[in-house]
Amino acid sequence: MGSIGFFVMTAMLVAGAAYGLSNKGKPRPGVSSGQKKVLIACGVVAGVCGGLVLALGLMYPPHH
Repeated sequence: MGSIGFFVMTAMLVAGAAYGLSNKGKPRPGVSSGQKKVLIACGVVAGVCGGLVLALGLMYPPHH
């Protein structure tokens, strides 16, 4: 399970970096209050999932 999470996280980081580089130098559009709420909700969900993965990783370390 840990290796799948590693690949998913790596893919998300690469996609974020590519998106950031593709929009470099362009003016950022304003974010509406509805979009801010969605972004905050996504951040909370991502934080909870990250905490759960971290907790499970600490509780059940991989056996080699």
